[in-house]
Amino acid sequence: MAITPPVVVSAPEPRRLRSGLLAASGIVDLPPHGRAGGIIYEPVSCGYARSYDTLCTATERVAEKTFDAADSIIEREPFIVYATVKCGPVGGSTLKAKVLRRLANGEQSVVEQAMGGILAAGAMPLVAPGATITDVVGELEQWLYGNAPAYAQYGNVGYLHASPRILSYAREADLVIQDGPILRTHMGTIWVFGGGYTDDGTIYVSGNVTVWRDPEIFVPPQAQVLDKTTNQVYMLAERGYVVSYDCVAASAVFDWGVPT
Repeated sequence: MAITPPVVVSAPEPRRLRSGLLAASGIVDLPPHGRAGGIIYEPVSCGYARSYDTLCTATERVAEKTFDAADSIIEREPFIVYATVKCGPVGGSTLKAKVLRRLANGEQSVVEQAMGGILAAGAMPLVAPGATITDVVGELEQWLYGNAPAYAQYGNVGYLHASPRILSYAREADLVIQDGPILRTHMGTIWVFGGGYTDDGTIYVSGNVTVWRDPEIFVPPQAQVLDKTTNQVYMLAERGYVVSYDCVAASAVFDWGVPT
């Protein structure tokens, strides 16, 4: 039992942001009007190539070529990530710092949850030829990089999305290579082990991933969030996001032992 009052000290600082979607993806400033209307773009990483036999006439070469349609336009909806603090008005200068810390602590999981939602809505379900994590990842990478038309023939680096639990299984199977702050497979596919992804064993593979976000965090002045009837401050910090993957996505389930 202490015999003197405790000493007030500065809170220990976190070492760094955990590995996840924000660390693994490109982060681009969200255009000013994107916060309200979202974004629309034509991806540059889609499409695939074909071949033809050179031992034929010029007329035959034109006749046998297949002309593919233009890439589909991608449109993504915006969402707002926010954090709050409610307390008395004393110490107003620290309330802003507190709410900004809360936003920094939690926003990556919220962004991952949003990415998981669009992956679940657009991914093609696949069935791996076996039950191991190697079977599942192999099937997903074969689908992404294999030759069309049976596979997606994606020519750029893809992404694998999974819950943190899957990392231990993938490491044990030698499916994870440390590349600086990025985790990759032996094919070079980027792993995202996101706390906001579903924990039911679903693993997604996708084309290029990008996160757009507001360059500035909005924190209203304290005077605007003071409830004078209760003498409580409802401090808020928020910023807009849009997340997207390009071109293609598929999913497969690794049964790590989820009860049925």
